[in-house]
Amino acid sequence: MAGTSYFHHALKFRKDICIGCSHCMTVCPCEAIRIKKGKASLLENRCVDCGQCYKACPVGAIIVEQDDFSRIFEFKNRVALVPTVLIGQFPEEVTQLQMYSVLMELGFTHIFEVEHGVEIVKPATEEYLDKRSSTKPLISSYCPAIVRLIQVKFPTLTNNLVLVKPPLDISATYIRKKLMDQGDPDELTGVFYITPCAAKIAAIKSPVGEETSPITGVINMDFIFNKVYTAVKQGFGGQKTCQVPHIQPISAEA
Repeated sequence: MAGTSYFHHALKFRKDICIGCSHCMTVCPCEAIRIKKGKASLLENRCVDCGQCYKACPVGAIIVEQDDFSRIFEFKNRVALVPTVLIGQFPEEVTQLQMYSVLMELGFTHIFEVEHGVEIVKPATEEYLDKRSSTKPLISSYCPAIVRLIQVKFPTLTNNLVLVKPPLDISATYIRKKLMDQGDPDELTGVFYITPCAAKIAAIKSPVGEETSPITGVINMDFIFNKVYTAVKQGFGGQKTCQVPHIQPISAEA
């Protein structure tokens, strides 16, 4: 377990709400939770922020950290980094344009889909696999919970991880470069990832092997969903749509 205590954890335990039922402790794959004096507590050097405890808690005593939404207004360029899973949360009558229009109304200046980064990651991964064909098994590093699980419980497998940056990081780096190419210094750009994933939030807050992440902050998907869906139900996004300034999608040659 040595060397894992520096992890930043996005899962926070509310002892004032916890009833000590032990549901979270039962489902934790890393044995990272203990019940002490009737309240759940976290063994930080074991937790991988997988979120199983969050799902199991019957009283909402475990929350997922996020940045204050007002933080986006500290930047001239306010980029919403959107995973396609967000689009799938809405019923069919809510269009992608409506969703993006509301995000613009909330204050974002640019919208970019995370999955564009796959265009670069795919060939890089194929090249990596060709060079490491003798190493088996090779394990994807896309999921930060899996990476941390290996570091915490199976350290002998760390050399089996595919050392290619995930699409999330590639997309954020690409966006920053594009906006700098347009003449804006990097410090004027804030890139905010919309996600429900505690492990990805933790990885952004304490990136492994790097001093800082290209992602400025994290906005909880529940917050965005509620804002967007409420606005659409109230009629926004029909006659009142706005033009969404996408950044040109990534190509492998970019």
